[in-house]
Amino acid sequence: MTAEIRDQNSNVEINHPDYAALVREHGQACISIYTVPLLGAGTEKHDLGRLTALLQSIQASLPHDGLTVEAAEEILKSQWHLLQEGEPIHPRTQTLAIFMNKEFFGCYHLPLPTPEHAVVGREFHIRPLLSQISTNDRFFVLALSQKHVRLCQGSYHGLTERTVEEVPENLHEDLSGRSFEHGYESHTAASPISGTKGAIFHGAHVDRKEELLHFFRSINHGIVNSLKGQQFPLIVATVDYLFPIYKAANTYPHLLEDPIIGNPDLLSLNELRAAAWQIVENHGSKARDRAFAVYHEHINTPLSSSNLREVLIAASRGLIRFLFVPPAGERWGSIVPPETVHVHAEQEPGDEELLNLAAILTIRHGGHVHVIPSGQLREGADVAAVFRFGLDSNAIVAA
Repeated sequence: MTAEIRDQNSNVEINHPDYAALVREHGQACISIYTVPLLGAGTEKHDLGRLTALLQSIQASLPHDGLTVEAAEEILKSQWHLLQEGEPIHPRTQTLAIFMNKEFFGCYHLPLPTPEHAVVGREFHIRPLLSQISTNDRFFVLALSQKHVRLCQGSYHGLTERTVEEVPENLHEDLSGRSFEHGYESHTAASPISGTKGAIFHGAHVDRKEELLHFFRSINHGIVNSLKGQQFPLIVATVDYLFPIYKAANTYPHLLEDPIIGNPDLLSLNELRAAAWQIVENHGSKARDRAFAVYHEHINTPLSSSNLREVLIAASRGLIRFLFVPPAGERWGSIVPPETVHVHAEQEPGDEELLNLAAILTIRHGGHVHVIPSGQLREGADVAAVFRFGLDSNAIVAA
């Protein structure tokens, strides 16, 4: 989720960035800073001095027509409130990540420590983020009770309510003017997506459960229309006995099987966000394992590669379905149009960190990036990828 703000006194776009914002083509030098969190109120001078020292460490690499150290300092000062705002999901922030250029400023509060450093390049340096925040970090939360219905959209950084049309506000509104037949002994509902049966009702409470099922079908209708074309997971927050009934009514194909159990009317947006993020992280781990299993199925076929040059060209063409990178380690070089790949033993002037570049290009073209331990990659490999279709390796020029 991108929560955009625009500074009234400048043309700098201010936001809490998601990957889509970070990986888009910025067309200018991009500065990335990873540092320890700010010390707090009254320490701005000390904190700014530390950030300035990091900026000065990359001063020689800043292009003449890009952001200067002095201009970067002014942006930091004008957006200091943004660095201090926002309660992160994890109770203790270990790293503050800052991204900026002439037209963009954003930050993340990260839960794990990251070595303090600054990087300047044609792209933002996102690899330290990949180990801590999934590239698929967006989700929806349906907070569902008989009295209130809320649909929220969220990401690692926050959760906000979303306006939904055609959804009843509560059970009473949905049932107004309707009546249900009595005398049912049983009822079975099947999900149109999974085909599995659920919510089997018996006995004296049939009428109430039929009312709930009607209520949830009305909600589902509005949810499906509102989320048409979306592929992000939907997490339901509700009491335990209501979730199977809602699942029977659901037709949104990305509903997760793990609900947030409890009365959502008693939970704040921050509490809903924290509970949802735990589910999203678990879902992401399973998705990574499934993706890596696909890679193993296609090893030694035209649909996979662990050759860095091949992977970079495939990423630039938008061919990568799944990319796997290690949590640490760097490879330096560049891609020279049309498709010449330079790989250097050490960083040279004008180089980009190639594993970061592969990740940027993969995400930019709709692929998925997963971080896996180096030991799981093929011996001697820095990267691995699954392609959407075969790559013509004869067209790749090595340098």
